[in-house]
Amino acid sequence: MPNWTSKNGGLRIDNAAGAITDISQYINSVSDSGGSNRIDDTGLGDTRERSLAGLARGTETQINGALNTTTYPIFAPLVNGTSVTKTLEIKYATGKYRVGEVYVTNVQLSQNVGQRHSFSATLAAENGLSTTSVAAA
Repeated sequence: MPNWTSKNGGLRIDNAAGAITDISQYINSVSDSGGSNRIDDTGLGDTRERSLAGLARGTETQINGALNTTTYPIFAPLVNGTSVTKTLEIKYATGKYRVGEVYVTNVQLSQNVGQRHSFSATLAAENGLSTTSVAAA
């Protein structure tokens, strides 16, 4: 079975009007993380650390990409913060999606002499992202 490559991937997110928009061609990296926390349960006299299952962590997705007429209206207003969520769809391969509602945090807009303008953001899903074979509606 072949490994997946970036040509199989994609990313869609709500635009400023709330319509889900494909910005895949402007994204150069996506990093999706989550998992669960562990609670220290080590007692006096124990010779080894022990832990208990803790709460599931919210999913965080880091994205980086090019700043342009499509991405600027989506991310620039969020530099000032918002409590509004956006629908996110990460495509890893055909029929392999992670989908959910995210809060956009840590937005950074960048420009450097002789380089394209860029943006980065953290997308936080308190309830995690669903793993599904169906794209977001």
